[in-house]
Amino acid sequence: MDDQRRALPPAQGDDLVDRAGRTLGRLYRGSWQFVRRLPGGEVAHRVEQAFATEVAKPETPLTADDSPVREPLRAAMAALLDRSVTDSRDAARDHYFAAVLRQLLPDEARIVSALSDGSPYPLIHLAARTALGGVQRLVLENASTVGRDAGVAQPGLVPLYVTRLLHFGLVEVGDEEPGLSVRYELLMTDDRVRAAEAGVRGQGRLGPRVVRLSLRISELGAQFWAACDPSARTALPPGAAG
Repeated sequence: MDDQRRALPPAQGDDLVDRAGRTLGRLYRGSWQFVRRLPGGEVAHRVEQAFATEVAKPETPLTADDSPVREPLRAAMAALLDRSVTDSRDAARDHYFAAVLRQLLPDEARIVSALSDGSPYPLIHLAARTALGGVQRLVLENASTVGRDAGVAQPGLVPLYVTRLLHFGLVEVGDEEPGLSVRYELLMTDDRVRAAEAGVRGQGRLGPRVVRLSLRISELGAQFWAACDPSARTALPPGAAG
């Protein structure tokens, strides 16, 4: 039997995927100003800028032997290898957290914050039924009420946010939580869920099968939040700000 918890790319129309990609891209680019204040963020930003500048030069072809283009990458790799020798286990973990934080989107940060107290949230997949009981195709994956409760700016992107957080290892999917029955029913009224249901029925098929699961912060996610929780920041001495 297939493990229904497995995260697969949701089946979406090309236009929806393009719009989602553009939205995620804008949010990612807008996060650089914050990232540069993280440990190592300024270095990573300079490396990316240097590499992009060299590649953009029309007179500089991108070849395997082109040192000006490759040098920022080689310098960055050398720095990583040096740190891999000297870093402690805690430092190595914090480097991973810094890398994740660099990629995290504002709405995803809100979701991690909402999950940080350990509470489970309903999560569902919708699978298209087959007439002969063959392999079922997921038409929507990782829909959850956590985005609504967290107050995200883009509720329609919550399944994509959850998929990314699963990739980072910050959240985990578990079995259905019977105590969340009312929230599961509320989730079924979500616009994205209803659109996916309508799409399946519009193809002349039976309604999709609903796979009920749950979402909560993972052990790694709890460590990540403990390291990054803004409420735990050390107060600056008077006059230190700015």
